[in-house]
Amino acid sequence: MDASGGEKQRLFVAVPLPDELQGFVHSAQTLLSTAPGLRLLRPDQLHLTLVFIGEVDEGREAASRAVVDSLPVDIGGEGLISRFLPLPSATKTRVVTLEVVDGEGVLAGLFTRVMGGLEEAGVMERDKRPFRPHFTIARLRTPGPVQPRSESGQARFAVESVCLYKSELKREGAAYTVLARAAFARKDGAKT
Repeated sequence: MDASGGEKQRLFVAVPLPDELQGFVHSAQTLLSTAPGLRLLRPDQLHLTLVFIGEVDEGREAASRAVVDSLPVDIGGEGLISRFLPLPSATKTRVVTLEVVDGEGVLAGLFTRVMGGLEEAGVMERDKRPFRPHFTIARLRTPGPVQPRSESGQARFAVESVCLYKSELKREGAAYTVLARAAFARKDGAKT
């Protein structure tokens, strides 16, 4: 609870993994070694985080919703999954990700717009780490090396929406609930 007696919620803003990429990501997960403590993320946990907000009160949740709701419909585009990217490093991996190439600058633009809106609304301050787009596909309990059997391959995907998620940490892994969603227009003008 916060000082006003309200419940705090753990929030983040992310691009959901498009349904048509579920099979691609599953295939990439099957290429990972069986390192001790390696836990593959479930399909409902896959997303590209733009901004991790953290625990906030109801007022900051409402401000976060307003930022997502204010995103214009014409800022969608495309990204490219390019390869495995162990973070923070290949020898001390905590998470296994699929790196995303943002050739059109769509994701960087979304990050800038969302982060700017959250800062302006007083929800949070900008993290000092640079924005690096990726989909996390596995986590390790104890940091160590993870050697995939081969490279993941590449896949293009449409950036169709941005969601404000509530994250609840559970024994079986995090559960995410969409609190707000901004859908973007496709090239033909239809909303996704």
